[in-house]
Amino acid sequence: MGCFMKANKVSRYNIKMLWGNIRIPFILIIVVLYVMESLSAVSTFSQSVHINVTPFAFVFLINNYRIQFVIAACAVILFCNAPFEDESYQYMISRAGKLSWGLGQILYILKTSILYTACLAAAAVIPFLGHITWSNEWGKIWGTLGKTNAGAEFGVELSVSQNIIRQYEPAYALVISILLEFSCILCIGLLIYFGNKTTAKSVGTFAGMLTAVLDICVSNDWLDWAYGFSPVSLTQLELFNGFAPKWGINLAYAEKFFMIAIVSLSVLCVAANYKEKAIDRISRRRIHGR
Repeated sequence: MGCFMKANKVSRYNIKMLWGNIRIPFILIIVVLYVMESLSAVSTFSQSVHINVTPFAFVFLINNYRIQFVIAACAVILFCNAPFEDESYQYMISRAGKLSWGLGQILYILKTSILYTACLAAAAVIPFLGHITWSNEWGKIWGTLGKTNAGAEFGVELSVSQNIIRQYEPAYALVISILLEFSCILCIGLLIYFGNKTTAKSVGTFAGMLTAVLDICVSNDWLDWAYGFSPVSLTQLELFNGFAPKWGINLAYAEKFFMIAIVSLSVLCVAANYKEKAIDRISRRRIHGR
């Protein structure tokens, strides 16, 4: 219990330290404004036809691979300064211990991922305030945009999947989409931390950016089965229709993928803090071997 209390203090220290950096609030503001702008045409369409919108824009938002790339890329920038160590690192780790320090970094990434996802979800609702209907139905706006091209004259570029509207209950689709998006952001953060901490270079940041780009690569040129290894792709409910199931890619697969990835990366992130001890032991064995 004491270990987790120390880990929580480490995560709180990181939040205080890193939120003093203008980069993090700046990234959050940029991504919120981008999401709101992406939905502005839908808002204009809703007001023009005098029909309120139901609050499920987030579901369709993250099924757009261009928007998802921007969201994932901003997440990479959010965590790119991993392993979050400053001049007080040696003092802090001597007080907390390597295990608590490692768990504290995971908690920090977890909390930041929750905040980031919450900002995205809020940004998907803000454009419709004042003309929004709170009901567990897709509503006429999303139904019309999914079945027709009526939004084209208003500049609506957001693709609304009729498959999602037909196969999922709105509230269920929203909750699942938020959880999948959160899991993706968390995986990116953990991957960056592990890579940067292990190599003492920006290898993790590079791997995070590759993860962000992977969905676009697969969408354009790669084989369909590669979707199963793309965290950004696995957040998109539309993916689970058509060709994907023949490769075993469905919602259950996505849930298992993220659970295994999060647990595995968390263990690796903690283990990365023992890198120096492992290197020291290997060096000693080589010396004794001689």
